[in-house]
Amino acid sequence: MKTDSPRPVRNGDSSDNSNVISLDRRLHDTAPNSFKACRDLNTYWDALRGVRMMPARSEFDPRGIEQTLACTFIAEKVAPSVARVRVAGSVMNDALGMDVRGMPITAFFDPMSRDSLSEATRDLFTSPAMVTIELSARRGFGRKPLRARMVLLPLSDEQGHVTRLVGCLDVLGGLDKAPRRFKITSIHRTEISGEEPIPTGPHVPFSPKVIEKPAREFAFCEAPVSFRSKRRAPSQEAKTTEQAARSGLRLVVSNA
Repeated sequence: MKTDSPRPVRNGDSSDNSNVISLDRRLHDTAPNSFKACRDLNTYWDALRGVRMMPARSEFDPRGIEQTLACTFIAEKVAPSVARVRVAGSVMNDALGMDVRGMPITAFFDPMSRDSLSEATRDLFTSPAMVTIELSARRGFGRKPLRARMVLLPLSDEQGHVTRLVGCLDVLGGLDKAPRRFKITSIHRTEISGEEPIPTGPHVPFSPKVIEKPAREFAFCEAPVSFRSKRRAPSQEAKTTEQAARSGLRLVVSNA
């Protein structure tokens, strides 16, 4: 795996390296109970992929991360740098105060951070890469400052293409008043190495099933009977009978 190198110290900066904190250390050296959901999801994802770059979406079983389901979501690629949420846990819905299915991942971020997230999403699908994002939300009326982490991990589809991702939004201390949108404080990308994903099954295009209608049978049908109203007045019925009788008469002329 390739990881982003820490930012180098410029000339003129203090030579005391004790004030320089490595990016890897800041992202991953946290308290044992910090961002446990992200670590559990990463561990499960890494166990599924084995020697491959990534696992397939069909291999992902929610029962393997029962303690992390509330923070987990699955998104689908709809553009090179856009992914829409397909399935989401309760934490995602609570963050915006609504059902987030069908919404882009950028909806959880403030406008100033959305371009950075789009670049990270593009890297995830093209490299492919794992993405770890450190987040913060500022204090507001009835809202406390928050610190959170989002992890984005790629998944392959049935054809072996990278068109899905599984993510986790882990908020320290829980959420308060919704909606809450986050600001990106740092992004950590890790390029993935391993075997290329392979198709999990043949692609069968959808074709609607044509149901043929059986031929109608009239073997037991009765002969059609003309409708005769019982409300017809007697005078009209007599007049109709008289006309029918007249139509059957012939005029015979004899000159003998």
